[in-house]
Amino acid sequence: MTRSLKITGLFLALVIAYYGTFNHLTSQRAQYLEDNFMDYTLPSALTGPASLEFKGLSSDYLLFKFMAFLGGRVQAISDNDPRYGSYIFSTLDTITDLDPYYWDAYLFAEMFLAWSGHPEKANQILEKAMIHRPDDYRPPYYIGFNNHLFLKDSKTASQYLMKAARLPGCPYYIGALAARLSVFSFQHKDGIVFLEEMLKNTTDKRARREFELRITTMKILDFLEGKITEFNERFGHFPKQLEELVSAGLIRQIPEDPYKGQFVIMGNGRVYTTSKMLAYPAKKKK
Repeated sequence: MTRSLKITGLFLALVIAYYGTFNHLTSQRAQYLEDNFMDYTLPSALTGPASLEFKGLSSDYLLFKFMAFLGGRVQAISDNDPRYGSYIFSTLDTITDLDPYYWDAYLFAEMFLAWSGHPEKANQILEKAMIHRPDDYRPPYYIGFNNHLFLKDSKTASQYLMKAARLPGCPYYIGALAARLSVFSFQHKDGIVFLEEMLKNTTDKRARREFELRITTMKILDFLEGKITEFNERFGHFPKQLEELVSAGLIRQIPEDPYKGQFVIMGNGRVYTTSKMLAYPAKKKK
């Protein structure tokens, strides 16, 4: 009897010690994982052959693992910890190598890379999407968006948005935005040609009105800049105001901005409109 009690007591002590130690080790492990970056994705050169014919399944697993790992680390990503940028890129690059048609992985590249200070890496993965999803307007749209918002490159942004606008399902306003950005990068002729092409293939009345308005405005900008070049060739300097073109007999009058703004000459001789090619609704009369 005494022996049984001893065995029972020893067993209970071991159970209590186990649970006490287990809880302590669990909390220490959680703290260690929180303080230390511990995750890695093998490159597709290794995971591809190892997956055999199950590359799609492997990409699903890696994306699930990726989401689980980042789930509690959103703040660290927002704080621009460089380790996360490298991990996110390498993981999504591997996933899209295994399954280059996997849109969710491309979308996560835009969400987690572009918006956490790595737009170039996001664009690198999205370029892959453009190759494997050639009829999807979203990859060139996001690349254009990243170039405009994060990289401040209106010319490149306009080029990618024009590519997106030509693809099926793309909202018409993306084409209008592409043309507007071409103005900011002083690519008037490219914007005019692009919009005229879009106009031929558009039946939406609202889109047609917007395209026609932008074409008219961009042609005016192109016309005025041509006259400014002519003025510079004749007098050896750029005019400071458009009125000088009238005085020189190069134009009869200053054209009106279809968007109700004003055309002004910048220091480099380029013409800008104060309307920024944005249409504002007319105010209702009281």
